[in-house]
Amino acid sequence: MAKENELEEDFDLEEDMTIQESLLEEDNELFDEDNDEEHTKVNRKEIFILVTISFVSFLIFTIFIFPLNEIVRSILIKTGKETGVIMDAKEIHFPMIGRKSFDSFVVSLPSGAALKAEEVSLGISLLGILQSRLEGDVNVGYFSYEGSDLSIGIQTIDLPIRLSPLDDKITKWNGEGEITLSGGKIKESMEIPFLGSLKGTDIKKANLLFKVRSGKLLIERGTLDSNIAKFQFQGVVRLSDTISFSQLDLKVCFSFTDKFALERQDLVGMVALLPQEAGKTCIPVRGTLSSPKVDLPNLNQLGGGIPKTEDGSIEPAPTP
Repeated sequence: MAKENELEEDFDLEEDMTIQESLLEEDNELFDEDNDEEHTKVNRKEIFILVTISFVSFLIFTIFIFPLNEIVRSILIKTGKETGVIMDAKEIHFPMIGRKSFDSFVVSLPSGAALKAEEVSLGISLLGILQSRLEGDVNVGYFSYEGSDLSIGIQTIDLPIRLSPLDDKITKWNGEGEITLSGGKIKESMEIPFLGSLKGTDIKKANLLFKVRSGKLLIERGTLDSNIAKFQFQGVVRLSDTISFSQLDLKVCFSFTDKFALERQDLVGMVALLPQEAGKTCIPVRGTLSSPKVDLPNLNQLGGGIPKTEDGSIEPAPTP
C-alpha cells in the first residue's frame, strides 16, 4: 500500500513538473512574441524617421542647392540659338520659392536692337512655367531700348500679367496684362511728321491695359504723359510669329502741353486742321511694327513736309 502511495506521489510530481514546464514554454513563447512585436514597432519607427529625413533633405537640396540658376541660363542660351533672340544676364537668382531676379539683363534682337534692364524681378510660379503658363508680376528697374533710330530709357516698369500657352506660337497665346511705367527720356528718335525728332522728350508716366486673344493684341486703354503732349491710344495689333511683321491698326490722340504749344505755335495751327475728337488731335496708325505708317491723306496739303525715312521709321501712309 505504501508502495502504491509512493508511486502515486511520484506520478503527481511528474505531472506537476510537466505542467510547470509547459507553462514556462508558453511564457517564453509569449515573451518572444512580445519582443518580436516591439522589434517590429521599432523597425517601423526607424523606417518612418529615415523616410522623413530623406524627404526633408530632398526639399532642402531642391530649394537651396539644386542649380536652377544655371539651368535657366542654359535655357536662355538654347532659346537664343533657336530664335535668334539672344538673352543673357550677369547674375541669375531663380529659387524654387520666392521672387526670381536677373541682374544686368540684356536681350539682343536679330534686327540689331537691344533691350537692357539693370534688374528684372519676377513674382511668378515655377509650377506655372512648367505648365507653360506665365502668371504673376514683373518689375523692371531702369529699362532701356536701343535701336537704329530710337533710343529710350525708363526708370521703372511694373507688369502684372497672365499668358498661356507659352510653348506654342505667339499667335496662339491668350491672356491679359497691364504695363505701368514712370520716369523716362527719349534719347534718340526718328523724324515724326509735324513734330520732327522727339530727342530729349521727358516721359512722365504711361499706362497700357491689354488683352491677347486669338492672335490679336487688343489695346483697351493706353495713356502717355510727356513734357510736350499727352497721348491716348487704343486699337489692335494683329500678331505675327515674326514680331516685326505684326500689323498695326491703332488710333493715337494727343494734345500739346501749354508750354510746348507756346514754343511751337507753328505746329498748333497745322495740327488744328487734322481730325479732332473731344479737343484732341487723332491720327490713325497703320503698317507694321517694323514700318509703321501715319494715315494722313492730306499731309502735303497741310504743309507738313514728309521727312525722308529709313527702314523702321514712321512715314505717312500712301494716299489712295
